[in-house]
Amino acid sequence: MQEILETIEVAQRELAQSPEDRLASARARGALSRAREAWGTLGPEGRARLSGPAGELRGLLDSVAEHRDPPPAPEELLERFGLPSFRPGQREAVTAALEGRDTLVVMPTGAGKSLCYQLPALATDRDPDRPLVVVVSPLIALMSDQWQRLQETEVRAVMLASGMAEGHNGRALMDIESGWAQLVLAAPERFGSRAFREVLGTRKVGLFVVDEAHCVAEWGHDFRPDYLRLQGAIATLGRPPVMAATATATPRVAREIAARLGLREWVSVSSGFDRPNLAFDVVSVEGKGAVARKRAALLHVLESEAGPPARPAIVYCGTRKDTEEVAGLIAGRGIATVAYHAGLPPRERRAAQEAFMGGEAEVVVATNAFGMGVDKADVRTVAHWAVPTSLEGYYQEAGRGGRDGEPARALLLASRMDLGRLIRFNTERQSSVEDVRAYTARLARRAREGVVEIAPGELDDTERVLLSIAERAGAAELEPGARGVLRVRLTGHLDGGAAYGAIKAAKDRGWESYRAIERFIANGSECRRGQILEHFGDSQRGTPRGRCCSVCDPDPELERALAAGAAKVASPRGKRGSPGGARGSALNGSTHHGSATLPVSVSPTDSVVAPAEPVDEGAYEQLREWRLGRAEGKPAFTVAANTVLEEILRTRPASLDALIEIRGIGPAFCEKHGESLLEVLAGLAGL
Repeated sequence: MQEILETIEVAQRELAQSPEDRLASARARGALSRAREAWGTLGPEGRARLSGPAGELRGLLDSVAEHRDPPPAPEELLERFGLPSFRPGQREAVTAALEGRDTLVVMPTGAGKSLCYQLPALATDRDPDRPLVVVVSPLIALMSDQWQRLQETEVRAVMLASGMAEGHNGRALMDIESGWAQLVLAAPERFGSRAFREVLGTRKVGLFVVDEAHCVAEWGHDFRPDYLRLQGAIATLGRPPVMAATATATPRVAREIAARLGLREWVSVSSGFDRPNLAFDVVSVEGKGAVARKRAALLHVLESEAGPPARPAIVYCGTRKDTEEVAGLIAGRGIATVAYHAGLPPRERRAAQEAFMGGEAEVVVATNAFGMGVDKADVRTVAHWAVPTSLEGYYQEAGRGGRDGEPARALLLASRMDLGRLIRFNTERQSSVEDVRAYTARLARRAREGVVEIAPGELDDTERVLLSIAERAGAAELEPGARGVLRVRLTGHLDGGAAYGAIKAAKDRGWESYRAIERFIANGSECRRGQILEHFGDSQRGTPRGRCCSVCDPDPELERALAAGAAKVASPRGKRGSPGGARGSALNGSTHHGSATLPVSVSPTDSVVAPAEPVDEGAYEQLREWRLGRAEGKPAFTVAANTVLEEILRTRPASLDALIEIRGIGPAFCEKHGESLLEVLAGLAGL
């Protein structure tokens, strides 16, 4: 320690006497370099002694004209990382960062996005300003994994996040302020900490990285309000070069990311969206026995011993109820399984994630609350029990399989019932200007001096959208507060026209997402991989390394498993809901599963259909009158056929989910007539 202090003192004296002497400047930089290397080994008392003299020398260096060496070549930095070559797109992104250009990097999961900003951090050694690379990410688990790996490289990295050991964040701030740290990893809410902002202000920021940048895209599948404040944070740091990185961005989302972050003359870097090691299976399960066939297909894939391993696996469900039931189904087959959804206590969610990540559980069944920041490289299967809300969300979740580059499978079990759930989701989250006014009025009742503080996790999806609309309509100003709190300052004024425009944009995007995923599951004649690439604007042809998809390379074993599942529930049709009926068999979930590899024969009695039950004539006439009114002058059958009206009266659906299960009812009908029909049926309840 004493030797370093003496070296700093000599360097200060020489530089003060000969400020234009390049040799004196070089010695001063060398002294600072030694101080930074020693910093990580010192305790608080030693750092306090070193901080003052080192800061004075750094200030003296900043005040003199410097000879700046050219930045190192990307290949030189790659060699220091111990890697033989760049992956597609990496060199272009690193070069743009070294040249001080804004960059939008779109690479699929596992393609090496993190290297694009880790290598520029190494280059800061040659810059006398010692600029800092700031990386913002919402994925604490993923940041922690990156930080641990960087400990084994030459990059001096620190991480700030909630839940770290006592004193960790304080030491990280000291490492930043001293100049020792080259790269800092932080969640977006960290910018609500005054201490963090002030410490960043003591350093020159050479590159500001927004990872998972699709989170800034409003109305996107993973929108996060915290990301909307990043453009302001970038401005307060002197507007350094910005790199936005994501694995999921359509061309329109990419443009929105650039606009939201204020990218200037940005370089677009894309390595393509294809995941060559993933095989995509989309299985349509409709009609009688649909649930049984879903079970049969899922269990067949998870238990398959032919071909690549099927586990570890993630199974995504659309509801918490399905999550619990499917987890029980898989666990009943002797497979170590855990459930994960937002309704579980935090301790149970954490235990479930740790069990899956640690290998104690082979399968996790979860809602989409699971996965962000989960970096488990050896996931072999990602199955969707229900249709996701968007194609972007589906591809991001499917992309959690095979991150190690080995073969993996994405299985989507699609049914019309799921489309009804998506229609309901879109319908329920549609807002009006009055909804926004009512929401801001509720906030005003909680406000103190016009400010409301919203705790992390307090907003549900509907409230989050309403708050975003209120901000765009000038009714609210949002800023991050301490410990992840969102501070909402109410202006008392709402621009109705701006609110309407935002509401319409939200509605349009919601239905566009719905139509995209509907087209994807319905189009069973074109390559599934090709459909995904086309959606993301990738003109390159897919290059699968094994099976491509259920269209190009059908899996006969899976088809036999589906047929076996259908045969288990085939029986003469009884009255609706009777124990012997197909619906009872499917819901009770028989544990007797046939071999998926054997041909299945159906007995003649399986195809016997009982005569349809008669319907109430009065109720039928009321439905015909309703249909005539909805036809708006067109032929009545363009709304629904007579047989469809009769089946509606037999089944009496009480929700859009139930309505879309009826043969002859499609998503377009539900969107246009569904709510009106359900109101009529509610009025007929006594008939």
